[in-house]
Amino acid sequence: MARKIIIDFSSQPVIGKGFEYTINVNGIPLVYSNGKTTLISNYSSSANNDLNIELKPTLSETIDNTIAWLLANYTSPVIVYSKVGDTIEVSINSNEYLVVTFGSSNINITTTSEAIIQPGLGLRYYFEYINIVGDSYLCQIAKKGYTGTVTEIQGKAVINKGAVKDHLEPIRGGGITLELEANLEVSLEDLYTENEQDFTVKLYKNNKLIFSGYLNPEGVYQSFVRDTWILTLDCVDGLGALANLAFVDPLGVPFTKQKITKMKAIDIVYYALNRSGIILPINVSINTTYDGLSINADTEILSKIYLNSNRFQKTDGQTTGEGTIMSCEEVLKSVLDLFCACITQENGEWYIYKPNEFFEDRDVIFKMYNINNVYIGKKTIKVDKVLGSQINNFYPHHCNGDQKIQMRGANSSFRINYKYGFVASLFNNPNLFHENLVYEDWTLDPVGKTKLINDPIDKNGFKTVPYINPTSYTLLASSVPLVLDAGDLIELKVSLSANGGDTYFSGVPIRVRNGAYYLKTDGTWTTDSGIVNSFILAIVAGGSSGFTFSVAAQRLPTTGNTWVEAYVPYTLSSSNITVTEINSIDIINRFEGNNIVGEFHTASRPKRVSSNVKENKTIYNGDNNVNLYLGAIFKEDQLTPTSTWNRKNSFESSPILKIAAEEELRISQRPIKIFDGSTYGQLPYLSVIEINGINGVFMPIEYSYDTMQNVCNQKLLELFCPEISDLEYKLTYDYGETVKPTIVG
Repeated sequence: MARKIIIDFSSQPVIGKGFEYTINVNGIPLVYSNGKTTLISNYSSSANNDLNIELKPTLSETIDNTIAWLLANYTSPVIVYSKVGDTIEVSINSNEYLVVTFGSSNINITTTSEAIIQPGLGLRYYFEYINIVGDSYLCQIAKKGYTGTVTEIQGKAVINKGAVKDHLEPIRGGGITLELEANLEVSLEDLYTENEQDFTVKLYKNNKLIFSGYLNPEGVYQSFVRDTWILTLDCVDGLGALANLAFVDPLGVPFTKQKITKMKAIDIVYYALNRSGIILPINVSINTTYDGLSINADTEILSKIYLNSNRFQKTDGQTTGEGTIMSCEEVLKSVLDLFCACITQENGEWYIYKPNEFFEDRDVIFKMYNINNVYIGKKTIKVDKVLGSQINNFYPHHCNGDQKIQMRGANSSFRINYKYGFVASLFNNPNLFHENLVYEDWTLDPVGKTKLINDPIDKNGFKTVPYINPTSYTLLASSVPLVLDAGDLIELKVSLSANGGDTYFSGVPIRVRNGAYYLKTDGTWTTDSGIVNSFILAIVAGGSSGFTFSVAAQRLPTTGNTWVEAYVPYTLSSSNITVTEINSIDIINRFEGNNIVGEFHTASRPKRVSSNVKENKTIYNGDNNVNLYLGAIFKEDQLTPTSTWNRKNSFESSPILKIAAEEELRISQRPIKIFDGSTYGQLPYLSVIEINGINGVFMPIEYSYDTMQNVCNQKLLELFCPEISDLEYKLTYDYGETVKPTIVG
């Protein structure tokens, strides 16, 4: 939990003493930018330096100068200094376990520490009513950090789902529209003048949660000419916001900056959804599995496959070498589109499902994950519903006389474009992530290790105290060997930083070995092990951050082991550099697929059923037989790429994207009906509906339910996806130009 240190000045400090403290993170002292782990200060009459703080004429000036001294000497990414009256507050913004230990202090200074309590949610407004058929509804509106009284208001709710074009559009966002009664005494103005996500909304039907989301302050409508008016606000479930949110962890750190390289698909879904701010249980029903997977009643495929987190970072030519992080919506779609699956919120939970599977089986088994993403079991939901006529005293039934049917044509061809993405890093731990100086894929030298700083906040990189004017190089760490072939192309890439003034520098010796050969700075290879030829010397100026250098090697001279050796940095005796950090060491794969950037998976009907061709779909993951592709899907062992898959009750053994392309044609294999109209009574959005008097079954693609009037306006699309005997499939390669398929038959 975050903490703060309070440095309280009762009066001007006396000369000769300041204050002392150490911040421990999970039992390890926090490391400041100057390399120190304990803060020690001293007030004096001289100007500020590393230890002394100059006493100013007034207490206020002394406090200001103390903060200036802290900012000059004791900075950290998790530390914020602020002046509050006659105190300095030191905020430690970390969710790790924090303990502060204090040393002696000035007789006029008191130092204490306390936890920072994050503001929770307090109930601000609520309304409740019983609708026309006796269902009770309760809507609660909670405000972040609110601790005041609860106000009852008058209102009603309409449940909405965003319109989609077809059954396989993966993101099914929704929300509720609130119509609230406001007046001069209760204007409800705070509901639309506060920040987005400050207000969370929960809607209950008959004491059961059916919606969870937050208020969207945009598009508010209210009257200004009456003493009482209706205020209309929209509440959203967060799925729509994912398009603008980068795929990062809860602290805002990209997964590529951490040890995390391969991630379970269910974890990817979990973190992407949680970025919306709406944390709900997740239910999954996908019955497509890779060949060779051991299956039982609890098997859930998203927990059995791994994807490379680096795949969700675009290569967009930035000079830093780090492309734009994909949005959570792009990431979520890339996972769901593998299986032709969809996601929606139903009854206050996320549901992931395959509409194609609903055609044959209406008793759907969902695998359940709680809000902490822990698997807790399975449940069966009956999704079959019937819509009848009032003439037959059926409920629910048609109403309002606005029913109509139209037809939609079939599709004759469909193409998925799989963009490979190539593995940039051949190391599993290029950012040098560590726990207590234990680095995956690196072995520390016992002597070199003594120069390392164990920083519990910054767990990436080799943070070192450099040698001063050494007579020789001291090994710091050796990487695991990479088994590569003669003729392979690689590139060494190293990121460095050093503190101190920019007139000083630190040197970092690096060696890359391929068998008996050493990489030279110009990219050639030599068998000379002398310092001049076999070492690559990187020079980083003091005060630089994220300085990167690279060496593109000529083709490897031998087949066998290739590894990297990092040596302890050094500096000059006159330098004020006290910390040099090797932020990352990477061996980059320069193979780029012989100009092939991806694949086209095309499914078509040899006998033309229509002139319609569905738009191409781009996806970022798929099967690969080698692991040089970022988009590869890995089996449960995290090492073996997937190659073939099968659907429930099928005897196929096919690439996942072949199955996905064919599923798109199965569900649009013939002209299908669209039923549009109002019903009296609610039909769940997640349902397969039989309409009396009309052949076929349907699923909603548009939806709006007035909870007070008990009227649902919806558009239903026919669901028809049996097996097709005349499907043709073709795999072609993408050379950088995306082409829409044409109809041959």
